Amino acid sequence: MKLQYQLPPLYQKLLPAELLSLDPVETKATCDACAMTKERHRGKSPYREDLKCCTFHPWLPNFAVGALLLEPNSPSILREKIATREYSLPIGLVPPIRYQVEFNSRNEKDFGQREDWLCPYYDRQKNLCGVWRHRGSVCVSFYCKSDQGKDGKRFWKSLENFLSFMEMALMEEALVQLDFSPRQVSDMLGMMNRFGGTVQELRGWTIPEKKARLLWNGYFDDQEGFFKKSLAIVNSLNPSTFRDSLGESGCFLLETALADARCFR
Repeated sequence: MKLQYQLPPLYQKLLPAELLSLDPVETKATCDACAMTKERHRGKSPYREDLKCCTFHPWLPNFAVGALLLEPNSPSILREKIATREYSLPIGLVPPIRYQVEFNSRNEKDFGQREDWLCPYYDRQKNLCGVWRHRGSVCVSFYCKSDQGKDGKRFWKSLENFLSFMEMALMEEALVQLDFSPRQVSDMLGMMNRFGGTVQELRGWTIPEKKARLLWNGYFDDQEGFFKKSLAIVNSLNPSTFRDSLGESGCFLLETALADARCFR
């Protein structure tokens, strides 16, 4: 399957054809028949077949949340997180700090085994991702095995590095146009990838309303509308303005991913 069909649809008009036209065939890692279960994986730390590699709570950037809210069958958990203040922020839907701290201190055998870590967007009935069309960079690029061995794994890591940078750049572009200051963005980014937290953060799963209102900068009462506005801003970008948003660092990561993709050509 060509890469353009594996990436979120809104990226297709922004990314170069050289990347979108890649056809990285991977037969060793499949979602329908997890290659890491005890029956199929001879190494250590296998996964449960009903959990797979989805024992991970991803960050969904603001524009991706907006896109998901417009989907006809968007998961109800999106609106539940917004309604309960479960780390619904202008930067997007963030894993609760309590979850982050526990996940970041995991041991090797936890991943793929902890049912309490299962992604909240996972569809248990279908045993598949519930936000597939707009899933984040980590989920797009995670391959436990590659037909191309180390070269293939290097490409997927390079792609993850680029897509992660791209998500941040697009998220920040939306916030700039919606009048958030660099300091406000920095404060919210400080709530991601945490290895420790306050007593309050580690006890609960939500942000106190008073603090949430300050973070939302006047948009607290219409968070769904805000996420949709973020999507509209990202959709308004063209390849030129997109590259400006990436800057030199982002363009370097893109070139690195393209170079590492030679194993699939």
